[in-house]
Amino acid sequence: MKINSAHLEILRHDVIDSFGMELDTPKKFEILSEEISDRTKRLLSVSTLKRIFGYIEGYEGIRGDSLNILSQFLGYPDWRTFEADRCGDKKERSSHFIITDALLAENIVSGDTIEIRWNPKRRLLLKCVGDGEFDVIEAENSKITVGDTFRCERFIIGEPLYINNLIHQGGVPALFVAGKKGGLTQVELNSGQ
Repeated sequence: MKINSAHLEILRHDVIDSFGMELDTPKKFEILSEEISDRTKRLLSVSTLKRIFGYIEGYEGIRGDSLNILSQFLGYPDWRTFEADRCGDKKERSSHFIITDALLAENIVSGDTIEIRWNPKRRLLLKCVGDGEFDVIEAENSKITVGDTFRCERFIIGEPLYINNLIHQGGVPALFVAGKKGGLTQVELNSGQ
């Protein structure tokens, strides 16, 4: 598999950023291998990781499956999707049909919680207060913070989340888009009843 070296460098950087530590000791590669396994339910050996990140000699190429696993570690379904999203290879479509299921706000009742994620490594836990309005009760790596409120009509995996009337830190209502590149990667509804 021919790999663009600049794209591979972006992947390496994003993995290190997501991991939260520089890969400068054998122990850190072991920890990364375990985290990859926990997150993706797939195995990427310590020696393979060391070769990919240039810690040891022997890097002549990377198998497509290894690239897919590292991309999945970052929340992407595969290497091609990561490459298209992060490396600018994707040709934007001006329109398309949405063929995935949508979670409609009208079907969410007061007290339900929704966990949503998007790349890179963004996460919100929302509580429905009724009529399409949500309170943010947990936030990770997002401009939206705990205590913010907003309205939205639907949550769709693979599509951006368009938010109306975002009240951010007590400010004036604003519009906001989450996951503009690549869309939401997870939408999980938990019934409050």
